Amino acid sequence: MPNQSGRSLRSGRTGIVAAVIPSQAGPEGCDPGLFVVLEGLRRSLQQRGLDLILLFRGADEDPLQHLQRIVQRRIADSVVIIQTIPGDARIAFLKATGVEYVAFGRSAGIDGYSFVDFDFEAMAVDAARRFVADGHRRLGVATAEDLLNYQALLIAAFQAEVIRLGLPPETVRLIPMANGEPTAEARALMAGPRAPTAYVATHESLAMSLYRELTRLGHRVGDDVAVLCTFPPFEARWLVPALTYYDSDLNDVGRELALRLIAQANGDGEDLASRLMPLRFTPRQSHGRAASRLRA
Repeated sequence: MPNQSGRSLRSGRTGIVAAVIPSQAGPEGCDPGLFVVLEGLRRSLQQRGLDLILLFRGADEDPLQHLQRIVQRRIADSVVIIQTIPGDARIAFLKATGVEYVAFGRSAGIDGYSFVDFDFEAMAVDAARRFVADGHRRLGVATAEDLLNYQALLIAAFQAEVIRLGLPPETVRLIPMANGEPTAEARALMAGPRAPTAYVATHESLAMSLYRELTRLGHRVGDDVAVLCTFPPFEARWLVPALTYYDSDLNDVGRELALRLIAQANGDGEDLASRLMPLRFTPRQSHGRAASRLRA
């Protein structure tokens, strides 16, 4: 076997890719779907003789400072960052230092960086059209209080499509969640006379929270109220009625991440455009026409 330590000293490369992921679960942390993506990334890197390591960032750690320590210690040749936010300072830092990287997710306000993301805009347009076609005229989007970039993209596209369909802007209401549960503001809205009859949950943990709150209010998901989720359920796959969601080939997402890192290592990263992965509608039983008793 070749001596990897000797190779690294001669080439200045470690042969390691580091994925920086949050240690907590939930809408602002990692989830089972992420590990499917990472497995696809690992397999693709392994075919090129590269290894993947996971570096966990705690909820109490600043994302930029944590990344700066990783880069300064030269733990890996390249890094994968996730949970991007608008104007993400980590991307600006990586671009300035010349470190090879790819972002799993976009960052509004920054141009010219390598990323792989889902096509949330197309997904939001599809969801809005389905809700409106089913007779829903009061819509909600359940999100974390501190919006990640994908949630901001989804909300903007969803609101724009609802307006394009001829409904007023106030048709769409945000349902903020804190620690995976509705805030006092959200509970008041969901219990009020103008409560949404259809919801988009931007994470499966938020879908589970919606089910609990709607059940407490006496509403039947799938009959009285519709719920759609942005991603395939893992922890929420046992929900009754079964959760309708949007699906994608998560292994292929990992492969696309690897392709961009490999291209950068070979010096041709600029020739490989960033990629938006499609999200396919997967119907189950949690969506349907607006109940007549809740339409007024």
